[in-house]
Amino acid sequence: MVRYGAKCIPEGGYFSVPATATDGALIIGDAGGFLNSQRLKGIHLAMKTGMLAAEVAYAALAKNDCSARELERFEEAWKADWVGKELWRVRNYRQGFQHGFWRGSLRAALGLAIGGRLRSSRVGVMRDYQHMKHVSEVSLPATAQFNPDGRFTFDKLTDVYHSGTHHEEDQPSHLRITDFSICNGRCIVEYGNPCVHYCPAVYEMEDKPDGSGKQLKVNSSNCVHCKTCDIRDPYENILWVCPEGGGGPHYNGL
Repeated sequence: MVRYGAKCIPEGGYFSVPATATDGALIIGDAGGFLNSQRLKGIHLAMKTGMLAAEVAYAALAKNDCSARELERFEEAWKADWVGKELWRVRNYRQGFQHGFWRGSLRAALGLAIGGRLRSSRVGVMRDYQHMKHVSEVSLPATAQFNPDGRFTFDKLTDVYHSGTHHEEDQPSHLRITDFSICNGRCIVEYGNPCVHYCPAVYEMEDKPDGSGKQLKVNSSNCVHCKTCDIRDPYENILWVCPEGGGGPHYNGL
């Protein structure tokens, strides 16, 4: 391993793109969900939406009118451009996989073969955390455990070190837990604290000082800003916000 990084991508597609214009601002690139989920590529979409946004912003500045009404021309521009056409062709690609890999692969193959005309309407999609199953619904061997081999897979400390992440230790945690009692109570019983498994380095369950059980410990300075916890938490109990001082991982060479 030379570098380590983790990042969630906005794969919701055409129907997940938010309103892209507001008073004095335009939303482009990843922030606006401009990503081709079928190809897992978005740099070309980020560049093109940036160019279209620049043209709309220039016209707005020339009129001295940067209101949402004027900047909404950007919405019309990207939908009429090849950006909109590309996203429309793969509009339901991500949704096709919500019932499993094989069904999703079949839908994806059919959609690719007929140029995205498999469904013209919007297909609903479950939120990521809604795919979580209760511990009582899952049967795993008592010995089921991941053991990194140090060659192709690595432990959390090694991963974090190679991400180059850095945060000021005395700043407020940018990982906001709405209710710790859920993490230390319901989540243990119902889901088995999945955050300690899907997060690369931040969350761990430690023994309470009085020995009465486990409690969640948040090591926010180890965060690599993948935002998985915010998306996958079954209770929507975790909120990722921007840390103070611009801290975070250094994804050089990725």
